[in-house]
Amino acid sequence: MMELVYQPHDLLWVNQLANDELTPAWFHLKDLISRPVVVRRAPYEADRIAVGIRGFNRSQRHASFVTSQAVFRHITPEQLVEKQSWHTQQQTHPLPHWQTLTQIDRIFRSFDLSWGITGSLAFELATAVETANQQSDIDLRILAPTTLDKRVASELAKELSTLQQRPDVQIETPLGAFALSEWVHTSGSVMIKSNQGPFLTQNPWQTDSD
Repeated sequence: MMELVYQPHDLLWVNQLANDELTPAWFHLKDLISRPVVVRRAPYEADRIAVGIRGFNRSQRHASFVTSQAVFRHITPEQLVEKQSWHTQQQTHPLPHWQTLTQIDRIFRSFDLSWGITGSLAFELATAVETANQQSDIDLRILAPTTLDKRVASELAKELSTLQQRPDVQIETPLGAFALSEWVHTSGSVMIKSNQGPFLTQNPWQTDSD
């Protein structure tokens, strides 16, 4: 049976952490039941999933690890889009971001592209805990296991730039993630954020050894 691979930004509900580390004062193990951890980029270790623990404000972040056995629930950024729960969140916690997500969804559908929500908006949509605010960024990702045509990407970026709230879009490839805005505005190399650290490449889908 193939081991399930979690992508950066996936949300995991777990019943314990992988190591007996010294956790910050604002974190309590009982919080894990209601507050998922976020998969982060880090070098691969056997059955140790690198995650980040979120607190109640931006300064409260803690890097940790969990095992696959500890995971009892898993939501991807793309599944959050499928649920479309920002419509109900608008009723309980009004923010302009929710209406913007409706506009973004329309744009992505017109390009027939799958997209996901990450960051504080994703955390709030997944938990109903009011973690987003007026200053929150709209962080998105596009899963692109194969090459995304640059002309299509440029048209998409142009459409998104017309929105009053401009999203920050990362394109996730097998090598790592890079910014849509950087890619469409440069003819040279782009910065890839990988599990081994950042690196520059002219082809985000191909290693130098390929």
